[in-house]
Amino acid sequence: MQETFKVLFDEKRKPIDVARIKCLVTDFSESYDKVVKQIINDSATLNRETFGFNVATLLPSFGMTRRGVFHGLKIEKGIIKDPKRVLDACWIQAGEELLDLKNRLSQHTSHRRSRAILELSPEPRNGIVAKLSELFDKLEWTTINGSDIGRVGASKILFAVLPEIALPVDNAEWDYVFRTYSYGKVLSIMIDEISEWEKQSNTHLETVDLHSPTTLTSVYNVMAMAARPSKV
Repeated sequence: MQETFKVLFDEKRKPIDVARIKCLVTDFSESYDKVVKQIINDSATLNRETFGFNVATLLPSFGMTRRGVFHGLKIEKGIIKDPKRVLDACWIQAGEELLDLKNRLSQHTSHRRSRAILELSPEPRNGIVAKLSELFDKLEWTTINGSDIGRVGASKILFAVLPEIALPVDNAEWDYVFRTYSYGKVLSIMIDEISEWEKQSNTHLETVDLHSPTTLTSVYNVMAMAARPSKV
């Protein structure tokens, strides 16, 4: 087992028990959980409108619209407010390829999106992870008024529209949990860790979240945040 498994396994390399994960998922922020379930539901199909609304719905819940490139991005009375036109810039960079990736994902998985990332056989999975990593790089270096979207913003944009396979990663997770600069590596660690945890626990990870809709990555995200060091 990889030494990098720090999210679903404890320091003794034992799988975290189901009851503990259920507790962490249940006790997580109710408002954040509501937002995540909304974007999972609303991203069943993807187009320019879905992209905009999902990103504008998710990022404020992470506190990312108070300053920086996403400052001012919000939904007000059902209308997207995007003073820096960051959504347009990101869609221009990645929109067509996101649509293609969504189609590829649909072709290789069932309609049960909760387990999509593990339903993929190795070859299409590797291709989709590679494509996500490529799109991450494009979004990370997208510039808005002289500032880049950055690695945190890029990962959260991808999660907002592809929550069945993408993972939002904050700076503490990049630096202390996954310890890599590669988004593709992060996704590969996640897939391998979920597979190993399910094998040892004899449980499907998404079933610990008792309220649908859910995905493997949304549950793993809660555990990844819990794995961050208390002091950094």
